[in-house]
Amino acid sequence: MESKTEMNATQMAMRKFLKQLGVTAHQELADALAKAVADGKLQPGASVPVTARIEVADLAFTHDVTANLVAPE
Repeated sequence: MESKTEMNATQMAMRKFLKQLGVTAHQELADALAKAVADGKLQPGASVPVTARIEVADLAFTHDVTANLVAPE
């Protein structure tokens, strides 16, 4: 693995974006799942399908990732 000093500007910008995406998405999803359980909209332990899409309009690029999340107990 490269050290941060060996990365170029492109790699650093990509890592910064992906870190921000991961941290903020995790926080928002955890809050939304907990609220849905608290409000009775989801049962604890329920499987919830999720799709994340990244778009870069200038590149005409999209990438989707799908998975199932589990509502907190």
